[in-house]
This record gives sequence, structure tokens and C-alpha cells, in this order.
Amino acid sequence: MKILLLMVTSFFFIMVPVAAEYGSIEITTDIPKVPVYIDDVYTGLSPVHVDSVQEGYHLVQASPEGFFSQTENISVKAGELTSISFSFLNSEEKQIPAMVRIGECVGTPEPSDLDGTAFDLLRMPDRTLMAYYSGWEEGIMCMHSSDGISWEQMNEPCLGVPSKGTVFRTEPWVYALPDGSYRMVFRQTAGSRHALYSVPSQDGRTFSGEEEIFIDGEMSEGTSGSPSVPTGIIYDNGTIRMYYSIPGEGIKSAISDDMGLSWKKEDGVRIRYGTDPTMILLPDKRTGIFYVDTTPKSKGQRIFFSLSDDGLDFSRVPPIQILETMEPGVWLMDPEIITDDDVVYLYFSVMGMEGMQHHLLPGTLRSIINLPCLVRQVSEKKSGPGGI
Repeated sequence: MKILLLMVTSFFFIMVPVAAEYGSIEITTDIPKVPVYIDDVYTGLSPVHVDSVQEGYHLVQASPEGFFSQTENISVKAGELTSISFSFLNSEEKQIPAMVRIGECVGTPEPSDLDGTAFDLLRMPDRTLMAYYSGWEEGIMCMHSSDGISWEQMNEPCLGVPSKGTVFRTEPWVYALPDGSYRMVFRQTAGSRHALYSVPSQDGRTFSGEEEIFIDGEMSEGTSGSPSVPTGIIYDNGTIRMYYSIPGEGIKSAISDDMGLSWKKEDGVRIRYGTDPTMILLPDKRTGIFYVDTTPKSKGQRIFFSLSDDGLDFSRVPPIQILETMEPGVWLMDPEIITDDDVVYLYFSVMGMEGMQHHLLPGTLRSIINLPCLVRQVSEKKSGPGGI
């Protein structure tokens, strides 16, 4: 009797349906019959209505003949219809993003009025965003935003300079400490000398008491080149890994076990032909890096993404190109990653060289990144000889 009861219970479990959470997507375009893709799978010609789409984030791409493809990362909720419309004929609306070719896992760039170069972003406890950027002879300037698109500049620098015209401060990286305070690492130039400095803050808005950073007890100005564009990751155990660029060498790293007061240089080069790194720690504890490519054929016109199991070796798989400029004399710089719950945003600057001064340049743009898509693409690539 006991055996029969178990059999009946098992049968009942198999027959009970599992409720799946699905929504719908409706895609329209101002050009008829545009090929539409959802998560890299062809869905049909616009207008398209798709039912039974699993709840969560999905990448939608519209690719008409003779136009640049447009991509959006959308959120689908169970039992709800999510509508998205692509405009290809409104040149004013799409003029700026069309200068940049985007990868499959990147949303269509949208303009942000974030002003300034060499910027770093930090989400504050009240969910607002702080942007720290180079004011050069003014010091490190700051802006704040509630939506990441509209920014308001603060009246005074977050970190001033001792005297204008003699000391220049740029390339800030700000991180929050466990006690609720903040620390900024930045590059300072005085005459021909360049070095990294560190400065604390109680509120993330006013910094003072800067000191030069020593790596392995040596000044951070280096011998073969000066460290620049610092960034980093804070691990759960309190260890901080700082990544920085050395001209002619690539992206290197140093480690700190005392919240950034002292640093130990790590051997080797993380990315040989790269600069302007920005980092993200994945849920599986792997380290992702976005950086500007400096190979001769690129010369700053492309941004790449790569992965590492330990935060040190990024050579196991080739990197993925995610952004590329479309115009001669235009290059990409200042990639910066910021997250908002499950959404990952990539900010980047588009700058023009000599001869482009009469062209409309977008300044700072923002794209939504489909991080699982990027991770999947990198993981599927086989390691090539010689690494990166």
C-alpha cells in the first residue's frame, strides 16, 4: 500500500503544469518590412507582434537595407505588452548614434549632457549618480544626475588645485569604502612630472588631504611611463585591484589590502594594446574589462570587451569588439560602466581630431549593454595564439 501511494504521488507531480511567466513584444518601424531580431534570432518583418516572450531583458534589433541597424535592450514583464518603435527617417534623432557602429550586444547610443573628459561615475546611497571629471587647471569637477541623461554641475570643484596654471589634476577614479567614506585616485601633473595621488572624502563630494601613491614603496610616476586613467574593483574581502595604463606597455594592475593606502604591483600586463579601462565584477566572480583598443589599425576607434577568471589573465580568449567609429578623424574614449539594478550602462565619449572641427560631434553617449550576451560571445570564442 505504501508503494502504491508513492506511485500515485509521483504521477500527480508530473501532471501538474508549471506556470511560465511570459509577456508580449510589439515592434514597429517608420520604414515598412524591416527585418527584426530578438536575442539574435530572426523574428520577422516589421510590424512584428510576438507572444510568449519570457519575462526579463531582451535585445531587439531592427536592420533595414541601406540604414544603420538600431538596437534596444528592453524589459518584458509577465502578462504585459512591451512596445518599441524604431525611427530611421528622422535624421535629427539618429544623426548622433549613426556615427558609431554598435555590436550585437549593445543598445543604440543615446546622447547624455554629461560634460567633461576622463570622467568616472559612482552611484550614491540615495541612487543618484555622481560624475567626476577633469577640470584640468580647475581640479576635479563634479556633476550629479537622477536619470543618467540630464546632469547638473556643482558650483565648486570636488577637488581643487593649490594654484592654477602650475598643478593639473585629471583622470579621477572614486570608490566607496565600507565605513561610508570615499577615496579618489587621480593623476596629477606638475611641470614634466606625472604621478598618481589618493585623497579621501566623507561625503563623496568634497575631497581634501591628497597624498602621492607609492606602488611597492616606489613613487607612482614610473620609469618607462607614467600611470594614467586608473580604475578598479573592490572584492568582497576588502581587497582592491587597481588597473591603470602605461604608455607603450598597455594596461597593468596593482593590489591593495588596506583600502587603497598602499599598493603592490602585479607582474605582467593585463591588456597589451589597450587604454582607458573600466571594470565590472560579474555575478560568477569573473572580471570583465571594457577598454579602448590601441592596435595600429584601430588607433582609438574601437572599444573592446574581454573576460578573466582571476582578474589578471585576459588572454585565454580573444576580446569582443563592441563599438567602432564610422567617421575618419573621430575616435572613442572614456568608456565607463555603471549598473542600475539589473541594467548595465556603458558611457563613452566621441571626440574629433584636426579637420573635424566643423562636424557635429555627440560628446558623451550612453548605451545599454546586454551583459549575458557579451559574456556568451566571449566564452564561445576559442583562444588564439599569443593572447591579446
